Amino acid sequence: MAKSISEVMLGTGVLYIGDEATAFPTDPTTEPSSSDWTDIGYSESGWTLDYDKTFEDVMVAEEIDPIFTIKTAQEVRISGELAQVSLANLKEAMGGGTITAGTPAVGFSELKPPSSDSFLEKSLMLRIDAPDSTLGGTLKKRDVLVPRAVNVGAFSMTHAKAPQKVLVSVEYKVLKPGSGAQFTELFKIIDEV
Repeated sequence: MAKSISEVMLGTGVLYIGDEATAFPTDPTTEPSSSDWTDIGYSESGWTLDYDKTFEDVMVAEEIDPIFTIKTAQEVRISGELAQVSLANLKEAMGGGTITAGTPAVGFSELKPPSSDSFLEKSLMLRIDAPDSTLGGTLKKRDVLVPRAVNVGAFSMTHAKAPQKVLVSVEYKVLKPGSGAQFTELFKIIDEV
């Protein structure tokens, strides 16, 4: 592969959250339906896609080198820090809960965190700008599609002296897709061409 300035990527992207098995948009150039997908809002440093694989060597007494290696585990995560701390985003960061308008009185809303053993499974779509060297380096769209994930990160929210923002960490662990998913892979990366 040759060096190409047009393939160097910049930018943070937008993370959209949907209920598990929400249909992904068929056209990455259009905005996803706001009735199905929620833009989680501003982040502190963007979003990170981690794909961690564990391999173990198979050894035999007659060889000092492994005769082969096998993948024994893998873990895929999408994580970041929310800069918008709405009740909806706090609910998302906690992995569930209930928001009730008009509680405890008119003009207020109340967030109750999830019970100890409950959590919400979600579909994720990370939309970022992707380079396209075939069209002279024009920025195109790239979608990272995750049909099933659960928020597994620790909830932490620090209130500090200005100009420090309040940030809330979110970390989604990608799970094997359920029977209602659009595809069977853990995730897909789709580039506009």
